[in-house]
Amino acid sequence: MKSTKENTLYLTIKQVYFDQIIEGSKKEEYREIKDTTYKKYLEVSEQGWPLFDTTLISEDDELLGDLCIWNNGVYPYIPKQKWEFLHLAVGYAKERDTAIVEITDITFQPLLDKKGNPARFSVDENDMAKIDAEGNLCFWMAVFHLGEIVELHRK
Repeated sequence: MKSTKENTLYLTIKQVYFDQIIEGSKKEEYREIKDTTYKKYLEVSEQGWPLFDTTLISEDDELLGDLCIWNNGVYPYIPKQKWEFLHLAVGYAKERDTAIVEITDITFQPLLDKKGNPARFSVDENDMAKIDAEGNLCFWMAVFHLGEIVELHRK
């Protein structure tokens, strides 16, 4: 398979993480799923809503459709299927290190707080978010599992 515009996700990355990927010590790249980025990481309907796997829903959750759904620690949304490669670029300068890396899998995991616990929260009746270890919402990360380095360009 060859990297094309259609099957390659372009991401900027810090030099330290780029170097770890190139040397082989970093096998995953993480991106937080946000309102502004979820369409890059998740399959969506024609209306732009995230598509979900019905087998991953723990119950008829009224929060289905919310990107931050906790769902008993299982993210029910479907990763974007077209991504086969990551095009990684260090920073935004014109002259920079770049690489194209194979994606072997895309999974999801909760964003962790400073103590290593899932970053869960709840929303009160005034629509205010508060940290809550038992909350029904959580911030999530897309995890890109990395394979072979297909191309490498050093500045």
